[in-house]
Amino acid sequence: MRTRFPASALMLFILVASDLLPSAQAAAPLSLSEALAIADRESSLLAAQRSAISAAEESTASARELPDPKLKLGIDNLPADGPDRYSLTRDFMTMRKIGVAQEFVRGEKREIRGRRAENELQREQAMLGDARAALRRDVALPWLERYFAERMAAVVDEQYAETQLQRESLQAGLRAGRAQPADLLALQVSLQTLLDRRAEYRRQAARATALLSRWLGADSARPLAALPTRLLPAQHRDIATHAENHPHLQTLERQIDVARNEADLARAATKPDWGLELAYAQRGPQYSNMLSVQVSIDLPLFQANRQDRSVAAKMAQVEQARALREDALRLHLAEAQATLADWEAASARLQRFDETLLPLARERAQLALAAYRGGQGSLAAALEARRVEIELRLQQLQLAAEQGRAYAQLLYFLPQENQP
Repeated sequence: MRTRFPASALMLFILVASDLLPSAQAAAPLSLSEALAIADRESSLLAAQRSAISAAEESTASARELPDPKLKLGIDNLPADGPDRYSLTRDFMTMRKIGVAQEFVRGEKREIRGRRAENELQREQAMLGDARAALRRDVALPWLERYFAERMAAVVDEQYAETQLQRESLQAGLRAGRAQPADLLALQVSLQTLLDRRAEYRRQAARATALLSRWLGADSARPLAALPTRLLPAQHRDIATHAENHPHLQTLERQIDVARNEADLARAATKPDWGLELAYAQRGPQYSNMLSVQVSIDLPLFQANRQDRSVAAKMAQVEQARALREDALRLHLAEAQATLADWEAASARLQRFDETLLPLARERAQLALAAYRGGQGSLAAALEARRVEIELRLQQLQLAAEQGRAYAQLLYFLPQENQP
């Protein structure tokens, strides 16, 4: 026998579930890869660059076309005085004219303009890749800052809770006459120091969350997921090859091509274009109407002062674009190598902390605490050993944060397919 639920109860269940689902999704941990995907999808900066690409695509389609024809309307030989003043029909020379003119640009020039438009389109596409690489770096930096700030705050919270238990034990020892008031004061100082340090780490986390909100909106407030075990791909050390093919370098390469196109157009200006105009002129009823045909040709007679100087100016801009590209390549290689050095140094130091420093500090703290409990050591020595252990754990997290900052910087230099 099946139980039948009232329709109203079923509807209430659906409504409650639909209300709870968004909040459950909002509370889901935010991974670094998801943060990067959200920023890529929602960025107004990338949307603006995509619009620039669309504009360049439209310009490419029309770059090789002839100029639009021109419609011409006018009056020729209108009398300005005398008995026929301002009459359109009485003087035999007065004509009401309508015509059309077309300029015929040489095919060579139109082809160069088309290549220039195509290079400008490729430049805009490369700029989109550069903007996306910078976006990934700018999102990863605050995400990692917040992640490690929260972890350091958690370490301090753990130590604070442990120190509070020690304070309660010490207060009981004072009442029984087994402890000194100075020990309690030392513990109070430790507690206040931990509170101050926790406040600083929480400030860092809040600041990083605020920076993330620019790219992620409300998602920036979600709790953070754990970092992946492996951040960088195995081929990340081949940074020189990646830097040479970086979108920013591709942008400058296309700028060189655009400058060359401008120089080619300046050279082509020495070859004249021509135009054609057809017109129909209407006179008074007692006179015959007129047709006229007119051809115009450019006359580049003073090339030394105009076209040649324009060519020289455009060639100088080509050299400028080449020099900027070379300087950008050197800058990219230097920054990438320096960032890679930061990454590797932090990785080596973290390994030393994991394998040697932290185990030794932990063992020392345990021995000092056991000695204090056994009446063979002082509380000050136990607190100092524990403080050193906590300091080393925080230093380890600070090193991990430095490694994370280096990783975020490397995101700008590595191809996107090798990133999370």
